[in-house]
Amino acid sequence: MMSSLNSQTNKIKAIIVDDESLARKTIRFSLKQYANWEVCDEYSQGEQALEGITVYQPDVVFLDIKMPGIDGITLCNKLQKFNKVPLIIFVTAFDNHAIEAFELCALDYLLKPFDDERFAKAIKKAEELLAITNPQTNQLNQLEQVTKNENAKLDKLIVRSVGKIQLIDVEKINWISTAGNYVELHLDDQNILHRVSLSFLQKHLSADIFLRVHRTALVRVSLVSEFLTLAEGNYAIVLINGDKVNVSQTYKDILMKKLGIE
Repeated sequence: MMSSLNSQTNKIKAIIVDDESLARKTIRFSLKQYANWEVCDEYSQGEQALEGITVYQPDVVFLDIKMPGIDGITLCNKLQKFNKVPLIIFVTAFDNHAIEAFELCALDYLLKPFDDERFAKAIKKAEELLAITNPQTNQLNQLEQVTKNENAKLDKLIVRSVGKIQLIDVEKINWISTAGNYVELHLDDQNILHRVSLSFLQKHLSADIFLRVHRTALVRVSLVSEFLTLAEGNYAIVLINGDKVNVSQTYKDILMKKLGIE
């Protein structure tokens, strides 16, 4: 183990926790490809890792799940009580823990053996999140900006969920639906819950791009591939990815005009 603290304060500080020596070496070797990252220390047991994380206060912890003593899930829970909670990237051979890991706090989940491309994606996600000096303040500033300026349009959404913060480019959103006190952002590869109102997003997304088609839905108009007339005077649209969205009578004419349908 290293005996001194990381003096490279401008670098992203990482700690590796895995009971397998080869696994630790693999992660350390992979991180050498990134000049702005530095490994503070590595540990084979959760108890030692907890002490080391307290001392080093790393930005990111690469954490195995199956370990003797304190396992990765338990350690992850303990880290949530720290003043500075590090980002967690689980690295393990047991994929059946993925759901529990993400519900806890994982930024990402790497399944052994991982390749360079998959490792690079995890690094990119961590760097994007760490680039936000204070994610919570950043989000409040974003909301304050659009509140003060009624014409302000968002090009990125900062979405907080359990254990992680996501930066969502608006250009990646296909459509948005209501989900209780949340909205659900529908992307090509995932759906994400965001605690904000649909009316707020309608006001602060470009009307040339997103159109209200129902009291429960905003749609990226350029993705509409079909307009359907259903039974009993109901309507719907189909997006190019196959998603079907209901259209209410209130918004039908505006949508048809936008689509150039006579």
